[in-house]
Amino acid sequence: MKIILSTLLAIAVVGLFAVSAMAEDKVLFDFEKDAQGWEIPEWALEQEDCASESVSVSTDNARTGTGALKLMANFPGKVWTGAIVENADSFDWTPYKEVACDIFVPADAPNGLKARIILTVGENWKFTEMSRAIPLIPGEWVTIGANILPGSEEWKKTVVDENFRKDVRKVSIRIESNKQPVYSGPIYIDNIRVVK
Repeated sequence: MKIILSTLLAIAVVGLFAVSAMAEDKVLFDFEKDAQGWEIPEWALEQEDCASESVSVSTDNARTGTGALKLMANFPGKVWTGAIVENADSFDWTPYKEVACDIFVPADAPNGLKARIILTVGENWKFTEMSRAIPLIPGEWVTIGANILPGSEEWKKTVVDENFRKDVRKVSIRIESNKQPVYSGPIYIDNIRVVK
């Protein structure tokens, strides 16, 4: 009887922890109904290194719920290319410590694709990308994210201060292939969020 009660108590504590952890996240974009303003930027389509082809909402694959953003990309190999989507909106993330999202590439995709979040911040519209790209694992949802607290060193050539997270003007997600691999197909993005 004691073992059963201990087990039930442990399950209840784990469940309570999971609920409170989820309550700490604020999901900004879940793609349950539409693309919520996410698109391939025109400036990217004009670049030779753009691997983005189209973007839509899909019910093929979702991390949570039934919808995810589906980015069709074509990475030809031999040269660096990136597939990018962005949302141009204004955000004040002062109460939050991290920005994150979930990304999925199909099981038949090759190893080697990486992803990073890019923020455009401040009156000067400073384009600021994560210092490191996170490897994607074919067939698995991978969470990528970066600290946005003052002093964070997770952003390239940027001093992160209160103004950095107070005045976010664009959020972008870029999937990259650095000469390898060659891949043509879907990339799914879900649960773009900030974390307390």
